[in-house]
Amino acid sequence: MSSRTSRLAVAAGSVLLALAGGTATAHAAQQPPEPKNCVLNVDSGSTRCFTTFREAVTFSTRGRIADAPASAKNVARDHELLDRLRGVSAGRGGLTAQLGILYKDWNYGGSSLILNGSGACANGNGRDYTGELVDWNDTVSSVAPVGCWIELFVDAHQSGYHQEYQTSTAYVGDSMNDRASSYALL
Repeated sequence: MSSRTSRLAVAAGSVLLALAGGTATAHAAQQPPEPKNCVLNVDSGSTRCFTTFREAVTFSTRGRIADAPASAKNVARDHELLDRLRGVSAGRGGLTAQLGILYKDWNYGGSSLILNGSGACANGNGRDYTGELVDWNDTVSSVAPVGCWIELFVDAHQSGYHQEYQTSTAYVGDSMNDRASSYALL
């Protein structure tokens, strides 16, 4: 083999390797991001995120519930777990109360945001907590009230069109889907 042929073979091999690497990179970039499972303390406004829903629940309940499912997908339909979350809230002994769960996708899919705070809500008795959906602006598609009813607003500072959810709702509706900017817990 001549030196010119060798150089061409090396150059062609380098191009193929670069293309293969680029294809692998492009394929990796197309993978959807892992859902985040976050806990928002409505008193302080602090948020902490976890890889699994189980880790988020364990953190949110300070270890009192450590066997939640890894995914938040079926939690809104799991009445036993919701009752346990309410029970931790009712008998919390200095723990934060589990107030509600927001989901980025309809049918309780995608990333989840557990709302917790220092006390439970008196359902329907006014706004016990209010806040902004800073990292979750225009992304909520389903909700699961736990210790509070959830009211979503399309504008910041609890203004504009709003809708209240008293029970787990797989789809917040066309008028609220991916539009919520703030919330109130009732």
